[in-house]
Amino acid sequence: MDLNARKEQFSNAFLLAVAAVGGCSVAKPTVDNDSIDWTISNRLPRRPKLDIQLKCTADDDGNGPSVALPLKKKNYDDLTITDLISPRILLLVVVPEQIDNWILLTQNELSLRRCAFWMSLVGQPPSGNEVSVTVHVPRNQPFTVESLNGLMERTDRGDPL
Repeated sequence: MDLNARKEQFSNAFLLAVAAVGGCSVAKPTVDNDSIDWTISNRLPRRPKLDIQLKCTADDDGNGPSVALPLKKKNYDDLTITDLISPRILLLVVVPEQIDNWILLTQNELSLRRCAFWMSLVGQPPSGNEVSVTVHVPRNQPFTVESLNGLMERTDRGDPL
């Protein structure tokens, strides 16, 4: 399997692990023609849903307030749409450069290495670029069980992300 396919599968596993611990259901569209890789849902009163565009990178030095990610213009445009019923976020899983360091597996522990960060691009200005747009995913928005539950509660209330 090539490196990008491995990153995709690892990212899927990361998302599924966080959603499972957070008590959320997940669904994967059979076709990704709207920049939605996953939809997460929760049994809060209004049954909120959150659409996810999932990316993975090993290109991160761990410094600075954000992680730079070149995003295809189509994905950028789809994530900036306003007034949607289900909010959309970009979820970036950051992995170590060496594949052997992506997980730690012992009899007592399974650690998925490094971290994931999320951001909403809703309402961002159109880009003049024709191929890609570099976005800066903030490190102060980690994707954890707690942050996922917070995102679902905000969506349930109708608050913007």
